[in-house]
Amino acid sequence: MFESSLARSYQKRLRHFQCAICVILLSVLLSISLLIMVSYNLSTDPDDGNGTAPRNLSLLRLGVDDDLLPLLNQSWPLDGEMSPTWTVPNLTSQAVAAAVVRGKDALKRRRLMERNLVPLATDSPASRAQRAAATSSSVKPLAETAFAAEEATRALLNGTDLTKSNAGIGLGPSTNSSFSEPAYCRPPVSPCTLSRYRSQDGSCNNLEHPITWGVASTPFRRALPAVYGDGISSPREGVDGASLPSARDVSVTVHRPSYAHDTQFTVMLAVWGQFIDHDITATALSKGENSSSISCCNSNTTHPECFPVRLDKEDPFYQDYNLTCMEFVRSAPAPTCHFGPREQLNQATAFLDASAVYSFSEIKSYQLREGIDGQLRMLKLGPWELLPPSTDPNDGCNTVEMNAKGRYCFESGDDRANENLHLTTIHLIWARQHNRVAAIMKKHNPAWDDETVFQEARRIVGAQMQHITYAEFLPAILGQDVMWALNLTLAEYGHADVYDPSVDPSIANHFSAAAFRFAHTLLPGLIHNVDSSTGTISYTHLHEMLFNPYALYTEKGPKYAMRSAMNTPVHAVDPHITSELSEHLFERSPANASSVTPSPHPLPCGLDLVSLNIQRGRDHGLPAYPAWREHCGLFRPTNFTDLKKIFDPQSFNRICKIYKSVDDIDLYSGALAEEPRGRLLGPTLTCLVADQFLRLKVGDRFWYETSDEIIGFSVEQLIEIRKTTLAGVICANEELLDQAQPRVMEALSATNPLVDCKELPQPDFKPWKIPGPPTPAPPPRKPAPKKPWIKMSKSGHN
Repeated sequence: MFESSLARSYQKRLRHFQCAICVILLSVLLSISLLIMVSYNLSTDPDDGNGTAPRNLSLLRLGVDDDLLPLLNQSWPLDGEMSPTWTVPNLTSQAVAAAVVRGKDALKRRRLMERNLVPLATDSPASRAQRAAATSSSVKPLAETAFAAEEATRALLNGTDLTKSNAGIGLGPSTNSSFSEPAYCRPPVSPCTLSRYRSQDGSCNNLEHPITWGVASTPFRRALPAVYGDGISSPREGVDGASLPSARDVSVTVHRPSYAHDTQFTVMLAVWGQFIDHDITATALSKGENSSSISCCNSNTTHPECFPVRLDKEDPFYQDYNLTCMEFVRSAPAPTCHFGPREQLNQATAFLDASAVYSFSEIKSYQLREGIDGQLRMLKLGPWELLPPSTDPNDGCNTVEMNAKGRYCFESGDDRANENLHLTTIHLIWARQHNRVAAIMKKHNPAWDDETVFQEARRIVGAQMQHITYAEFLPAILGQDVMWALNLTLAEYGHADVYDPSVDPSIANHFSAAAFRFAHTLLPGLIHNVDSSTGTISYTHLHEMLFNPYALYTEKGPKYAMRSAMNTPVHAVDPHITSELSEHLFERSPANASSVTPSPHPLPCGLDLVSLNIQRGRDHGLPAYPAWREHCGLFRPTNFTDLKKIFDPQSFNRICKIYKSVDDIDLYSGALAEEPRGRLLGPTLTCLVADQFLRLKVGDRFWYETSDEIIGFSVEQLIEIRKTTLAGVICANEELLDQAQPRVMEALSATNPLVDCKELPQPDFKPWKIPGPPTPAPPPRKPAPKKPWIKMSKSGHN
C-alpha cells in the first residue's frame, strides 16, 4: 500500500510538471503570435491623418474577404467623379438667346402634341405601375422647364457628334433664369431659421446648401457622369453605338425564377427596405397633359418620353398574349439651372426623417393631422384604428367592388403606401406609433399645444426609424464588420457628433435607379402565414398582395400581415427573381377585377419588374457595371474572362451569352451576379449601399445622436430611444399580436426565439417630461463664419 501511494504521488507531480511545461510553451507561442500581429498592423495600417481611414482595418483583415479589402481601403464617403468639361467653344450671348428660343418653341410643339394623346386605361398593370411612382402634379412644370433647357442645349451643340466619345458634354453655363426655373436655381431669398425641428421638405438641414442638399424636389446626386446615347439625354447604348439587348431578353436570360430561400432572414427585411426607400427616394415620371399617364405601346403618336421595352415574338410568357411591347415611360427630367445633360428628379427628402409617415409636403402633412393633441387622423373601426381612407377613384388601387362595401384604399405620408399589403401595414403601425407617442407626450406635458406635441412626437419617431435602420437593417445586409469599418455603427451610450457639413446626403441616382433595388430579388412568390390557434398554414401569391390592402379591414388583418412578414423566409440576393414579379407585376386578381374604368381587355397580364429596373438604369444614363466597380476601388473587368473571378458560374454563362461587351453590362444585372461569398450582398452592392447610408448619417445635421443643444436629445432620452426595436414597435401598436422574435428581420432560431410581446424592451418616455414647451438653447457667443444670413428662432419652430 505504501509503494502504491508513493507511485501515485510521483505520477501526480509528473502531470503537474507536464502541464506547467505546456502552459509555458503555449504562452510563448501566443506571445510570439501577438508580436507578429502587432508589428504587421503597425506596418500596414493606413492613416491619412483626417479620420477618413476605416476604423480597426488591420483587425478586420483577419476576417474580411479579400474581395472587400480594396473597398475598405477607400476614403469614405466615396468621392464622385467630376463632370466632363463643357465642350462648346465660342459661346456668344446671341447663340444662347437663339438656343433659348428654340427650346421654348420645342416645348410649345410638345404641348400641342400632348393634347391629342390618349392616356393609359385606368385599370391596367401599366397604369398602376405609373400610379405606383406617385408623381406629384407639381412635377409637370419642372419637367417642362428641364425639357426646354435640354432642347436649347441641343441647339447650342449645333450638330456636334458626341456619340463616339460616349462621355457627354459636361455641365454647361448657367441658364440665368432664361426659363421658368425652380427656387433652388437662385440664391436663398430668406435666411434659415435655426429650429429645434426639421423642416418638412428638408430645407435648411445643411446651412451652406439650404435649398439643394437633401431637399425634396431637387435632382438626384451623380457619383459618375451620365452616359447617354447622344451625350445629352437619350438612353444609354452599347459601346459600339448599337442598341443594347432588350431589357426583357436580359431578364429572361439572366434573371430566371428561383425558389431557393435564405433561411437566415425574413420578408420583414424587404418590407423595411421598401419602407425606408420610400422615405428617401421618389423618382418622378414624365406625364402628359394635366399630369395624365402616357401610353407608349398602343398609340399612333409616340410621346418623346416613351421608352417601351421590346418583347420577342417568342417570349416564353408574353407570346401567349401576342404582345411585343411593354409599357415604359421615362423619368421626368429635372432642371439643373445650367445647359447640359439630363438629370432626374427626387420628389422626397433624402434624409431618414419619417417623411413616409408625415409627407415631405407641408400641405399634405397638415391634411394628415387631426389638429388636436398632435394626433394624426385615423379611421376608427370599433376598437381599432386604420389609416384614413383615400377617396380618389383613379388612384389605381380603389375598386368599384370594394368601394361599394365601404372599403377604400388608404392615405399616408407617402402616396405609394397601398402598393402592397405589407407596406400598407407598416405604414399603419407607424401612424399608430406616432399617435401613441403623442398621447404620452401630452400626458407628461399637458401645457403643450397641438403643434409642440406633434413636432416632439415626429422628432422621436424619426429617431426611432434611424435607430432601427442602423441597428437592425444595415447590419443584416452589410455585415457587422463593414458597419464597423465604415463608421456606420451606433454609439452605445451618450452622444455621437458625426455630422460633417461638407458631405452631400442627397440620394445618388445609381442608388435609387439600380443599387437599392436589390431587395426585389429577396421576395418569394408565396407569402405564408400560420394561424397560431389552429396551426394551419395559408399561402398567398405575392402579386395578389399588390394594390390590395383591403385585408386590413378585417379584425385580424394587420396581425396576419405582420405575422406573415415575420414568418416567411426571403430568397437570396442574386439575379434570380420570382415569376410573381417578372410576369405578374400589378396584375389584377379575378376577385378584384371590377374597377372604376373597365379595361377593354379584362385581366391583362402583368409587367416584368426586372425589365423595368434595367430599363430605368438605361433611361437615367447610368454607366455600365465595370465603371461602378472601379468607382468603389475594386478590380475593373476589361473582358468576359475577368468576370469569372467575380460572378457565380451560372450568371457568368448567361451574361456572356446576352451582352456583346463587358462594358455593356447594366449595373443592376452585373451587381446582382457577383458572388457574395457568404454575405447577403456582393462587393459592388455593399459599396454603393454603404456609401449612401454613410452620407445619410454624417450628412444629416439632425442625426438623432447629435449633442447639439438645440436639436439633440438628452443622454437620458437617448438611453430610451436605444431601447427601440422594430419588434417592439410592432408589438406596441398591434394588440392582437401576442408574440414576436426580438429581431423580426431575422428568422426564428435558438438565439432569436419567439417571446411574449410584453417581454420586449420598450422606451420609457418620462425623460421628456418638462415643465413647459421646449425652447432652443441660446445662440453661440461667436457666430459661425461665412453664414451671415442665418438667424435664430425665438420659438424653436419653423
